[in-house]
Amino acid sequence: MAITSDGTQSFGIQDSPVTISGVAYICESMSYTYGSNVPEVADSNGEAIGRTVVPSPVEFSATVQYSTDSTATAPNPVIGAEMTTNTTNGRNNDVWVLTEVGDAQSQGDYAKCSISGYAKLN
Repeated sequence: MAITSDGTQSFGIQDSPVTISGVAYICESMSYTYGSNVPEVADSNGEAIGRTVVPSPVEFSATVQYSTDSTATAPNPVIGAEMTTNTTNGRNNDVWVLTEVGDAQSQGDYAKCSISGYAKLN
C-alpha cells in the first residue's frame, strides 16, 4: 500500500521538505552546528600569549525519508550532491554539499537514510 498525503497535514519537521539534486525529500530531523577553531597565539619563545576564535563552516546532519514505491522512486542521496533548504526562520536557507550518506533503511513504501554536510561557499 502506497503512502498518500491527503489534506494539509505535513509530514516531517517544520523545515521539510528539502531538495537534493532536484528531488524533494521529507526531512525527519535536522541539526546545524556552528563550530569554531581556537588556535593559540605564541610569542617568539613558543609560550602561549593568547587565543583567537576562528569560525568554522556551518555543518548539518539530518535524516531524510523518500518513497520506494515503483511509480515514485527517489534515489538514495549521494556524496557531493547539493541540498537546498528553506527553513521557517530563514537562518539556514542555503545550499549544502553532502559529505556523508548512510545506508538506506526501508520499511514498506519508504526508505530513510542519514546525511551530513557543510554549507556551500558560493
